[in-house]
Amino acid sequence: MEVGKHPGGVPISLSYPEIPLYAFLENSARKYPNRTAAIFYGNRIPYCRLWNESLRLAGALSRLGLEKGDRVAILLPNGPQFIIAYNGIMAAGGVIVPINPLNPSEEIAREIKESGAENIIILDRLLNKVSEKPPGNLIVAEAAAYVPWHLRTLSRLRGEKWSPKSSLSLERLLKEPPLVELPQIDPRKDAVTILFTSGTTGPPKGVILTHRNLVANALQSYHWLRGWGYSAKPQPAGWPVVVCAVPFFHSYGMTVGLNESIQFGCTLVLIPEPNANTIMNAIRDYRATHLPTIPLFIREILSHPDLPGKDLTSLTSVVSGGSRIEPELVNRFEELTGATIYQGYGLTEAGPGTHCTPIEGSPNRRTVGLPFSDTEARVVDLQLGEIDLGPGEKGELLVRGPQVMKGYWNDPEATALVLKDGWLHTGDIVEEDVEGFLYIVGRKLDRIIAAGHTVWPSEVEEVLGTHPSVNKVVTIGVPDPLRCATEVEAFVTLKIGVEQKGIEDDLLELCARCLDYFKVPAKITVVNSLPLTVIGKVDRVAVEAALKRRLQEHWTSGP
Repeated sequence: MEVGKHPGGVPISLSYPEIPLYAFLENSARKYPNRTAAIFYGNRIPYCRLWNESLRLAGALSRLGLEKGDRVAILLPNGPQFIIAYNGIMAAGGVIVPINPLNPSEEIAREIKESGAENIIILDRLLNKVSEKPPGNLIVAEAAAYVPWHLRTLSRLRGEKWSPKSSLSLERLLKEPPLVELPQIDPRKDAVTILFTSGTTGPPKGVILTHRNLVANALQSYHWLRGWGYSAKPQPAGWPVVVCAVPFFHSYGMTVGLNESIQFGCTLVLIPEPNANTIMNAIRDYRATHLPTIPLFIREILSHPDLPGKDLTSLTSVVSGGSRIEPELVNRFEELTGATIYQGYGLTEAGPGTHCTPIEGSPNRRTVGLPFSDTEARVVDLQLGEIDLGPGEKGELLVRGPQVMKGYWNDPEATALVLKDGWLHTGDIVEEDVEGFLYIVGRKLDRIIAAGHTVWPSEVEEVLGTHPSVNKVVTIGVPDPLRCATEVEAFVTLKIGVEQKGIEDDLLELCARCLDYFKVPAKITVVNSLPLTVIGKVDRVAVEAALKRRLQEHWTSGP
């Protein structure tokens, strides 16, 4: 990207300290020992306590035999235990394997086994998600350990599978002596985490991110918004108060919610079970100033019946990522809060952030912005993946920068397919305009070939999403074995209170008016619900798997 196209005030290049990732917490604890680092159900926890308990856990893990490079799985929601486990494992030289507790038990077991994690740190209420004791240690965190005392009596443990004799208490380990001599870390080479993601191809794979990857991405994001200091309204005195509703076990929540906030010494309002009401209450009660979010949360807040009674005007900045959001919703949320909303793009293989909308100038609601500092971007042809395309041409996005992953865990073949000469082949189809702004078209693997033409699901979904009755929509290619062809089919959910009768015909007519003939779905089906990913996108893989089962049952059972 040309220098002139970089946002004013944002460095084209940054200086990245050669430090381990846990140094963010260590430095903030040294500079602001008594500042509130985390608020959890009203309980305020200072930076000095989080760092001290991280060191105590590091000491306990080392005495339990953890060596540098050993993997430790954690199944924890957004709470103090996650921050302590995250930093304690790092400080002991271990590699963090954050696992989505919402995954099926079979997938959780697969990720634990594939990563080689012999130790697990798990919330007591999630014990039913683990089918057997790990080869090493099962460390159980008490859900109520960090809530105010009057709430602890209301907490009830459930789902324990093993007696206390076969597991260890996290809270007891945090009373042990801290680790004094921390292992040497090479930030450029040493892995800090393995994050499982469906990524660019196939089933979930472990993405290896180094200390430098995550240090760099947190600083890239921070400097892009200049510490969230730019907004349409004056900034309050002090430091940002950040609502952390996006899960830390997801790369977006980990970098933008956790790492970026900790390095700046912010106060993190931790929300373990996010929904519109808890997010609104957190903003109101703690006068939060910054909100990393996803479109799902914005939609739910704007449609919540209690919204008129909530004061959200303390917000000065909001970052939305994970999936596209309708421009009118962005406008409404900015009008409601007075905050400035930025939209970003990324993928787990890049730490995750690579692009964000500028902090100045007239907003463009349809773009995901320009590349971060030190981040190069190319749009290449879909056939060879080597020819650079011009403005307005659709091709695959390639990115290169200090945040790009080391590779996939134990999968050199998959790594070689997506990492070539330092360039990460994202698998995302995009186009750029003449100023270098990026627009997302869809996933390369989601391309539908119908009637000999390419159809991108996003093109159909964007049209259907304009209908006032539609809530969510997903478009997929459905094979027709009899005709040896593929048809475009869409599934939609409707907004509450909408009458379903005749709506499918209305939607087909809308598509016929707005789309080329080969993009018009052969069928539009209204369903009660659609599966969602943890960041609120329709889970296309789950929809396709369900459809595949349906087709198999049809063709095996006969008409």
